[in-house]
Amino acid sequence: MIVDAERRPIFPTRLNRLPPLTRFMIGLLGFIMVLTLIAMGSEVMKDPRVFPVSNVDVLGTLDYTDRAALSTQVGEHVGKGLLALDIDQVRSDVESLPWVAAAHVRREWPARLTIAIEEHEPAARWNNDGLVSKRHEMFLPPQLKLDSAQHMKWQEHFTNLPRLSGASGRHDAVLDDYRHYEEKLATIGLSIVSLDEDDRLSQTLELSDRVMVKLGYENQRERLQNFIAVHDRLVTASDAGQSLRFDMRYKNGFSFTGRRPSPGVI
Repeated sequence: MIVDAERRPIFPTRLNRLPPLTRFMIGLLGFIMVLTLIAMGSEVMKDPRVFPVSNVDVLGTLDYTDRAALSTQVGEHVGKGLLALDIDQVRSDVESLPWVAAAHVRREWPARLTIAIEEHEPAARWNNDGLVSKRHEMFLPPQLKLDSAQHMKWQEHFTNLPRLSGASGRHDAVLDDYRHYEEKLATIGLSIVSLDEDDRLSQTLELSDRVMVKLGYENQRERLQNFIAVHDRLVTASDAGQSLRFDMRYKNGFSFTGRRPSPGVI
């Protein structure tokens, strides 16, 4: 007699799959738990007690920047901790200080904030209360405000800078003209004390030998060359200390006042 052997499955039988809704809810719950852990971890990392700012290093030469104002601007951010503070906002706030041309801010682990500052380098005075930097940026330092207790002191401090004046927004063009005129005048040993431009863009120069030169509002560089060509024939050492005036605005010549020229000098 033949007896059938007991049949046993070679592979495990497949378990019944969970319903789709149940699987979705489990996945959603897991996703929410991950997000919660990330959020909790982020809050912990931003806690200033966990990652405080223990040191703030300021790099660069600060000749004019108000250190108390700088400390106030940075201090508003330091209390947030190393990770929570906004680097871009720190930079923006530091650059809002009048003498700061640029600031570079970075975090350094574990607890250091480094700020590298570039100050404006003044190239000229602008109107009564401003300066123009060597990078053609106009700024209004608090030291030159009329109500500043140190106004007179700082006016004297910058007295060796040329005086430029003009309408709002014209500082860039006027500084360019000043540099061009200065280069040309150096060939006859003169420099510019002041360059004044009125609302019509008409320019007047005051030179180091007390000579005033009116260039007008057109053909200014050509007119300056005409002045340079006649200066040494009309202005002599005996004129030192006198106020002489050249008006170069004439189409076919110029006027000269302050002393009657000797016969035959032109």
